[in-house]
Amino acid sequence: MDPLYRDRVEASIEIWGNILRRNLTERADVVKLLREVYEERGVEPIRGKTKINIYDKEMATLYLVGKYGLGLDEDQYPEIFGKVFRNEVLYEKAFSEVLNGSPPREVLERYFREVNENVIFRVLRLGLTKTLLGWEAEENLIKVIKLFLRNFPRYSIRLNSFIRFYIALRLAERIVKREIRNRLEKEAYKHSMCVKFGSLKNAPPDSLIREIAVNVFKGKEFEVNTVLNLEKGIELSS
Repeated sequence: MDPLYRDRVEASIEIWGNILRRNLTERADVVKLLREVYEERGVEPIRGKTKINIYDKEMATLYLVGKYGLGLDEDQYPEIFGKVFRNEVLYEKAFSEVLNGSPPREVLERYFREVNENVIFRVLRLGLTKTLLGWEAEENLIKVIKLFLRNFPRYSIRLNSFIRFYIALRLAERIVKREIRNRLEKEAYKHSMCVKFGSLKNAPPDSLIREIAVNVFKGKEFEVNTVLNLEKGIELSS
């Protein structure tokens, strides 16, 4: 497990202990508990600059830790997975089916009755989180994103924004772990990630990378700003 994610995995294990001990089966109760435990432990949800519904979105982390980290499943706890994590179960199934060649629109309509922005990005959020935690190959996430871009052109602006978010996450990880030590290395890695997605226009701004590195991954502000060539959080050059 990547040490940058250890704190949220440990928090998720604590939350699962509460879910099982108290037999929590209402999603709102678990979202509230997730927020309380994260705040007590000083853990920030995986996010960019927006915090809209961020703890509900972070339920993807809790679901994945339960399933892959603790080995829990729907057969053991049908009510918990069927009620609390019903959405995440469907997001993961949709992601898997699209990855394995099923038409994206057909899959989303079958599971969610309609195709809308919320469904598309919740499916991708599940795939992104699974990738960050090491339970999904990065090339699989990239493949699904490209399929969504091809099949849902009306959401291309948001999908490209999602790509920038993912690249920013990966850059922030490496900066905080000191695998990227200066602006030249940062630009080289950013370029290589854009090539993977097939567009140099998806390079994230340094301000987004800084937000994630400092506030999500708890990197030292001075060190992060030095790599990014930022001063007091203000972007000096792009």
